[in-house]
Amino acid sequence: MLNIVGYHGTSAESAVGIIKEGFKNSEGENEWIGKGTYFFIKGISSIPSDQALEWAIAEAWDNSNRINIYNRFAVIKSEIKVEEEHLLDLTIEDGVNILNYIIEAHKNKIQNMGRFFDYKDGYIIDFARGEGLLDIDVVKGNYYIKFAEQRKRGINLRTANCTICSVYEPNKNITSSTIVKEGDI
Repeated sequence: MLNIVGYHGTSAESAVGIIKEGFKNSEGENEWIGKGTYFFIKGISSIPSDQALEWAIAEAWDNSNRINIYNRFAVIKSEIKVEEEHLLDLTIEDGVNILNYIIEAHKNKIQNMGRFFDYKDGYIIDFARGEGLLDIDVVKGNYYIKFAEQRKRGINLRTANCTICSVYEPNKNITSSTIVKEGDI
């Protein structure tokens, strides 16, 4: 059994709801590593809690209306438990090889699904889970995420700056969650 400590950044109001009712998964075709609840974890950064805080602040800003949609942030620390065979680790060669194998072995089926397709990581992972090709509960990978400073300055690097994980069934794999930071934006 692997133990992963993850940090989730959100509004203070949402954090209270999460602690009471549990996490709700992010869903959609543009998710980095598929449907799930997202956490910053140790990897490229040794301080993922700071990245979760930066994410919460960046996500508060509504660029269209030029205002914050919330004024208080929170960081939730969660304990995640997963069997090693149910973790897809895209930070190592074996994990990337699995993803590439799925693309090659099933490219015709993927392309014939009757919709535009551009081989996004999250879509491939969700496809593989839906087809029963991957029996995974947690995926982790290294990604570049634009926080507030990068958004303001228009910085859009391709070099990964954080390690994140997605937990597909939070009620199954998250054993505890507590709010560890709160503050004003």
